[in-house]
Amino acid sequence: MTGGNREDVLRLHHVTRGWMVAVLLLAIAAPRAEARNPHCSGGILYVTQAMRDKDKGDRESYERQMHKAIAELSTCAAEDPADAEALGYLGWAYAEVDSAGPAGKAFQASIEGLKAKGDKKKVDWATGNRNSYWARSFNDGIEHIRVAQQAYPEFTQTPVDEAETTLKREAEKHYQEAITYLTRASLIRPNDPQTIRNLGSVHAFMGQFKEAQAVFEEGLKVAPGDTALTESLKSVRVGYARSLVSSKKYDEAIAYFGDLLKTDPNNSDHYLSLGGAYFDRAQSKEAEARKADFKLAGDAYGKAAELKPGDADLSFNAALAYQNGGAWDKAEAQWRLTIKQRPDDVEALSSLGMVLAEQKKFSEAIKTVHSAVLLKPQDKNMHRQLGSIYTKAGNNAKGTEELMLYLAMQSGQAAADPAATAKAAKPETAAGKTLASDGPPDQVVTWTSDKNTYETWFYWAKKRAYTFQAGTLMTKSDWSAADLTVSAAPGGK
Repeated sequence: MTGGNREDVLRLHHVTRGWMVAVLLLAIAAPRAEARNPHCSGGILYVTQAMRDKDKGDRESYERQMHKAIAELSTCAAEDPADAEALGYLGWAYAEVDSAGPAGKAFQASIEGLKAKGDKKKVDWATGNRNSYWARSFNDGIEHIRVAQQAYPEFTQTPVDEAETTLKREAEKHYQEAITYLTRASLIRPNDPQTIRNLGSVHAFMGQFKEAQAVFEEGLKVAPGDTALTESLKSVRVGYARSLVSSKKYDEAIAYFGDLLKTDPNNSDHYLSLGGAYFDRAQSKEAEARKADFKLAGDAYGKAAELKPGDADLSFNAALAYQNGGAWDKAEAQWRLTIKQRPDDVEALSSLGMVLAEQKKFSEAIKTVHSAVLLKPQDKNMHRQLGSIYTKAGNNAKGTEELMLYLAMQSGQAAADPAATAKAAKPETAAGKTLASDGPPDQVVTWTSDKNTYETWFYWAKKRAYTFQAGTLMTKSDWSAADLTVSAAPGGK
């Protein structure tokens, strides 16, 4: 009998006999309420009693009562599957004993059954109960991810020593715990995009890209419109292809990036990665065999730069690849594009100068590398390169000037007190006269070559230097302006 029927019976004690007869007739005529399956009611009581024991700290009684609850409520579900509330209690019991799969199924059946009955209050009860267990497992999983990343942030990198090896092991332990907890969360609340994203991400963090891809693909089957899952899937596909490059499986990586570009042809990052795969494959080859792949790398990087015109790094990569492949004209175009965006990029200016020199465009090459020297006058390699181009252009005098600067900076020892060192020069010598006319130098470097000792005085602000041997002037180097004089034949060396 329901509570309402018991209330009717109690009322019979307060009415007259005539009315009692009438009510009895009505009671006999009315449909009789079904009593709850005893396994259902008994199982519910076991759950509530178990939770009381848990609150009291009586672990033994709690576990005993909860297992009895599961046994009773499982029988209940088999005999009376329409008792949706009892199914909610079954989910509760399973969740308490960490049986996430059965818990999730029971909670889901309960929620669906209660919705069908229109019992919003109990729907909220069952949903809230399920969510509390989901949140517990989900949050534990997130915490283990945090600890793992703190221990060893770049998990796919190889440890360099025993200390890093220990940290990586610790991180792996926490990632595995994260997978356990997030899997549990996904079973308690199936098809939850947030849980799926994080579970797949753990695999990605560990470099398990295929496993991550499988998780995200399954997630998109139940949540096809989830933007974050879609982006995560794209990311792990790229990660997988890059892992092929890291494993030196260049052909597979190139083919994989090609497939990605078929479905996403305007993705600059895919072209960037494809360029990297070609570049690395080129480096694995020898001599002339490298050039074809370097040119293909340049094509890929160039396409990436075209799709993302504000990124000078992409044109830089394209230029470098073409340069390595001997495609001087294409390299020149990409270096100019890079310099247009980064006019003070000394490395790009130096490389453009080299490419121009290879094409016998000596005046442009000198002007370009000279601008790099002005930006970075104390870079010995810039002076060496400028000297080399001067020599190729037939200007041996300027070539020697720059070479002397390179040798001084390459092998010289700088004086602790340049002014005091310069003042030691005899007044009647060229060095002494230079001191009188130009003042103390900014830097004095002493160096040797072919058993001869030289002293180079640098006047950085004035953009010139003097090299002396025993006070006698050997070379004056002046880089204040580029000398664009070219005397070499256009087709000569």
